[in-house]
Amino acid sequence: MSFVLKKRFSQNFLIDNNILSKITNLIDLDKLNILEIGPGDGRLTEKILSRRPKLLTLIEIDKNLVSILSEKYSYKKNIELINEDIMKFNIKKKYELIISNLPYNISSQILVKICLLENLPDKLIFMFQKEFAQRLLDKNLNSINSLIRCFYNVKLNFNVSKNCFRPIPKVNSSVLTFNKIDRKLIDTEDINEFIIFKRKLFSHKRKTLKKLLKNYDLGQKYDLSQRVENLDLQQLIELYRKTKI
Repeated sequence: MSFVLKKRFSQNFLIDNNILSKITNLIDLDKLNILEIGPGDGRLTEKILSRRPKLLTLIEIDKNLVSILSEKYSYKKNIELINEDIMKFNIKKKYELIISNLPYNISSQILVKICLLENLPDKLIFMFQKEFAQRLLDKNLNSINSLIRCFYNVKLNFNVSKNCFRPIPKVNSSVLTFNKIDRKLIDTEDINEFIIFKRKLFSHKRKTLKKLLKNYDLGQKYDLSQRVENLDLQQLIELYRKTKI
């Protein structure tokens, strides 16, 4: 069955069987509840099924691809196929794993959405544009990794050449795994306020903390002559909590 690629969905399909297998090998356990975002024509889905998931939920925005997947997996009782935009979909179930070759244009939004879930997945396996992956792995804090590290430890597994995709994108990719930390560093009810706080600081990252936080009485404990990117995560969280008092 043929289909037409749609630019608005940022569709680039991973066709390299070796890379597909390497991604699947990052799944630690069989019989998990798994959510796959943007399965496309099901090439990675086929590999995931070899791990015998208890439930595999497929969220695909493209109606034509949903038709292909529906025909392909109509006999599979453990597959739930949903035609929906992941950014509009309400993730209610508890998934041990979320896996995806994420659309590059909404990678950060999806990560934020996951951090806001009541039931955080134990593990994420995501492929990103290599440049974005480097932002997540950067030793210095930035607007996105300062949020993710409140919930997950992030690891680079391997890079993927753009030639492994069709159509061939302009950039190379990286596969990262995210393992949930034992105790999240920000409480659920504080996440939105923390996002606003850190966004304010990182959007003016050339300014010193003294200028950005001049309306708060922070005492002598903190070196406010430095910039936000020079903080470690615990210091950033402490500053956020201090501004709430």
